[in-house]
Amino acid sequence: MSHRTRTRPTGDRSRKRQALRDFASFGRRRLTPTTIILLVVSVLFAYNFVVQVVRQTQLEQYRDSIEQNVTRLGEENTTLERSVTYYESRDYAESVAREQLGYARPGDTVLMPTFPDQLSSNAPLIPAQLSPTRVNEPNWVRWWNMLRGVR
Repeated sequence: MSHRTRTRPTGDRSRKRQALRDFASFGRRRLTPTTIILLVVSVLFAYNFVVQVVRQTQLEQYRDSIEQNVTRLGEENTTLERSVTYYESRDYAESVAREQLGYARPGDTVLMPTFPDQLSSNAPLIPAQLSPTRVNEPNWVRWWNMLRGVR
């Protein structure tokens, strides 16, 4: 009797079985610490990128509002400079002298209005008599009566 030892088949069958095992384990890889660390770092980079984009947008909006303020203030400054130039000119001094101080140039005709219906300074002033107010009437009724001329 001969004793035979059983050996593994090295033929085509063993290769097929190994290929099936490899195919079944495809996609089921274990998470290694390196993979976890790379995943965490990637998430942190993505978060930081989003924060930077939001901050950049806010800074651009702030810059635009500052530019608008600079433009508005520049226009206001130009207007004020023109006003200062006018107020320092001889034309403004002449208009103030004519209107407020009553001065006139030589050769100008000055017209002084007179009001004949004005009271003379000797006449006594009589205070106007006020109609008695009706407290129980609403305010709009009193206005209506006043505008109609009813006392």
